[in-house]
Amino acid sequence: MGKLWCLIELLLFFLMTGTAFPDEYRPWTGEFLRVGAGARGMGMGNAYTAVEGDIFSYYYNPAGLSTMTDRQFSISFRYLTLDRYFKDIVFGSKIGPGTAFAMSWINAGTHDIIGRDLNGKPTGALSDTRNSFAVTFSKLLDRRISLGLTAKMSLWKLNRDDAKAFGIDAGVVVRPFEHFTASFVARDLNSRFTWNSSQWKESLGAIDGQPMQKEDKFPLYYTAGAAYKLFRDKILVASTFEFIEDNPYSINLGASYQVNDTFTIRTGLYNYTPSGELNTDAFTTGFTIHVSGSVGFDYSYSAGSMEDNSLHCISLIMNYGVE
Repeated sequence: MGKLWCLIELLLFFLMTGTAFPDEYRPWTGEFLRVGAGARGMGMGNAYTAVEGDIFSYYYNPAGLSTMTDRQFSISFRYLTLDRYFKDIVFGSKIGPGTAFAMSWINAGTHDIIGRDLNGKPTGALSDTRNSFAVTFSKLLDRRISLGLTAKMSLWKLNRDDAKAFGIDAGVVVRPFEHFTASFVARDLNSRFTWNSSQWKESLGAIDGQPMQKEDKFPLYYTAGAAYKLFRDKILVASTFEFIEDNPYSINLGASYQVNDTFTIRTGLYNYTPSGELNTDAFTTGFTIHVSGSVGFDYSYSAGSMEDNSLHCISLIMNYGVE
């Protein structure tokens, strides 16, 4: 335990003292890819980067898939305000000793947006649809370290205009002590939405009649985390530090307790910013109910200033071929 606390204190000191706060905050391109996936991680405040062994590692840290022992399928729905929607579907499986893969789809957007021209006059209803398709591979190098890689293609359609982006997530999980994991993830590497707009061409008159192009680059995004299990793995505590370019860093904290083989409860704090310059933190809670050995339901609830109301998420989890 002494080594564990020394490592945690060193990590906290480095993160607290090594981050400067910018004067202005940059909007996030591709923000729909950065709000979590599934009710399990959300119930723990999205402090899931260093948690391994289940299907949701495909999103939080691809290296965490390497310790899967079965095949898993999940479908999740998030209930949002203002006619927005968000869902994610993923299937993953162990494919060899210490090797696993996953295929996933994230879909988000909204309909019936009121469009207006430069004079504020209504122009009709618009829609905003965003999709991301990804393939993840993970490998256990030895008992102390795992590596993972996700390749993804994202599509964004806004009314008659559309854009696409290609990106990579790379992650590592290390296990320096028993029951303790630490992680680092670099996300959306070299990602940018490239717009080809026939609508802009019509209204602004592009040269030679070619569609006008615009690029929206994803800001640099890194996460570092730690997780620790105790009391025969019934209690899990975890933390994640998020670094997004031109924004102050934020902290996610979470904990779960496995009451029995059927029921697990969770709680967390999401997106806490120590500087207090961005008031976007949210309290989260949730639970898992296993209907059988292979079927379970996850639920999460969050309430905080970021949504200014409640947010609910539910996930169906199915396991096959448990070792």
